[in-house]
Amino acid sequence: MSLFCSKTSQSQKLAVTRRTGEIYKIPRWSGWSNPAGLSPSSLAFTPLEEAAAIHERLGKGEIIGQGDLFYLWHPGSEQIFSGYGLAKESGRDDLLVGLLMVDRPYPADPSWLQAVHNAFGECHLVPMASSGERGLACQMQITPEDEAHLRRFPSPLSMEIQMALEPLIEDPPHPVFNLSWDNEARLWRSVFAISNELPAEIREVFEWTGYGCLPVESNIGVVHVCHASDADIEGFTDKPVWSQWQLILTPSAPLIRLELVIPDRPDNPFRFESFLNVAEEDQARVLDQLANQDQLFMAFYGDDLGYRYAKVLPHSEQQWQQLDELMTKATDHWNGIPPERRDYDRAKAEFMSKYI
Repeated sequence: MSLFCSKTSQSQKLAVTRRTGEIYKIPRWSGWSNPAGLSPSSLAFTPLEEAAAIHERLGKGEIIGQGDLFYLWHPGSEQIFSGYGLAKESGRDDLLVGLLMVDRPYPADPSWLQAVHNAFGECHLVPMASSGERGLACQMQITPEDEAHLRRFPSPLSMEIQMALEPLIEDPPHPVFNLSWDNEARLWRSVFAISNELPAEIREVFEWTGYGCLPVESNIGVVHVCHASDADIEGFTDKPVWSQWQLILTPSAPLIRLELVIPDRPDNPFRFESFLNVAEEDQARVLDQLANQDQLFMAFYGDDLGYRYAKVLPHSEQQWQQLDELMTKATDHWNGIPPERRDYDRAKAEFMSKYI
């Protein structure tokens, strides 16, 4: 199921710069649905008492076959995991289909389960433990830096699990999650995944503009869809992302700017930038959503516009409160400009000609 819709707006916005500082003019696509107001869920865990001792993860030369079983291991533990799944494709353990434990340490919130159903059209729960805790049948996209936490647990139980899950390879469940390991909280975290395949309208934007970034509304909130070269994206995998909100006040319009910096090269980090217009209805709606998001989502698409992976960034209370304040100041500034002098495009072009 695609989490993207196809409604469009005729308004334009400058969305991103590449490492060279080149600017791309990208249509502002709007009308993306957010039916559930979703928030990320924290996954619980269950001990694998029946399993054998943990095997060390094999190196890069490991041959991964379609249907191989992997557990979402808790690093530092012996036999604790948050779910398990089968490799959907040969050679890849970052795409799994299986079960995520959702009922520990407490039962899953019914409103969250309803949100799963609203987003994906189904929500199948399966008992995973003798005490009745359930797992959610789903597809799992593991962040590249956390693939190292996947483990094989050879045992008779694992063989039974593998056989039970095999039908899901041909008929995968609809829910799809991005999974990452939270080392501080010591648990796996999940967020609803965006579609793996870009809609035709978004593909056309990037085919026209080249590499860039487009903030879009989805049913998990605003997602920055980032198109970059395969080589650059590979360099992003284990790097942090720094985000910063800014307000630029000019005589003709206010500019709200988000800068996303990835320090893949210490002397020349990769920068994505987006500019949003508080005076334009669809962009103001995006800003409103971002001012209420405690996380920022980045989804990376490579040279062929195929999905690679996603990153989830912390968007602290201080940051989204700052954004809310910037929006208020921007609105006041816009309202104080005489109508005949208002020109957002001019303000944006002048700023970029000076600083980018």
